Amino acid sequence: MVPTSPNRPVPAEPPEDPSAGPRAWRTLAGPPEAEERPDPRTDEEPEPAGPEAEGDGVNTRRVRARPTPPPDILYHATCAHRVEGALVRGVVEIRGGRPVYLSRHEGQAWQVAHRHAEVPQILVVDASRARRDGCRFDRNAQGLWQTPSLPIRHVLNLRRGYAEQVSAGGIPVYQGPDGPELALIRVQRRSGVTWEVAKGKLEPGESPAAAAVREVCEEMGCPMDLRVMASLGYVRYGFNTPEGAPRLKTLYMYLLSCAVRRMDFAPADGEGVLEVGWFPPDEAMRLVTHRSLRPLMRQVLHRLQG
Repeated sequence: MVPTSPNRPVPAEPPEDPSAGPRAWRTLAGPPEAEERPDPRTDEEPEPAGPEAEGDGVNTRRVRARPTPPPDILYHATCAHRVEGALVRGVVEIRGGRPVYLSRHEGQAWQVAHRHAEVPQILVVDASRARRDGCRFDRNAQGLWQTPSLPIRHVLNLRRGYAEQVSAGGIPVYQGPDGPELALIRVQRRSGVTWEVAKGKLEPGESPAAAAVREVCEEMGCPMDLRVMASLGYVRYGFNTPEGAPRLKTLYMYLLSCAVRRMDFAPADGEGVLEVGWFPPDEAMRLVTHRSLRPLMRQVLHRLQG
């Protein structure tokens, strides 16, 4: 059973500047009947046009819009007795066949949860894994995501062993004569070998920016004079430990200036790091394939090439 917190105050959203530090709390929740405030972001993007029309050789086919997938993590507002019902049924659903509403904003979901007369709760939903399992999420006119029902195996904080993890990482940038280069690490994972950004968990009392610098030096195996160029914000995603325990990771990311293009790396092979490589921004963008990091890599590309 997931712990509840009947007297928990409504939390604020994480700071825009991650260097202000991560939040140290969290808990669980369920379905909101009340509506949350709309999210102003658009939910559609152009779809590539089809084959050229016959005749004059000009592409006249209309460009259709396709829905943008939801963020990796969504939040659902509810109360304690509904959570108990979901645990019994094995699925989160609303009476009368109404949709289950979810928000990308945790603070917004808490505001909705506190409108209930009963003990407010929040469910942390791994939307990315749920989509891979066949769950459909649609964006409505109020800016919320909705789904007909949600198996509790995709609700991180309803699973046994749930915990949160706060990490920080950085991308060293060397401004060379031929333009900027980024340092990435090649890592051996259970699923295979991938190029990634260096990152790791915060130590007690450590700021995200300090942790990012430390983790880069440790994983790349080389002391470097790194300075924070820019904060790239944070991402959240779910994962399972090797033992199968669910985790919600908050990862704060930074661009780090590096005055010297070091090559004398001794990668942390105990952490699965196989090698370190320097790449132009567009190639680094192509190599980092983790879905949660793609928006951050696009931001890096924009900053360095804009």
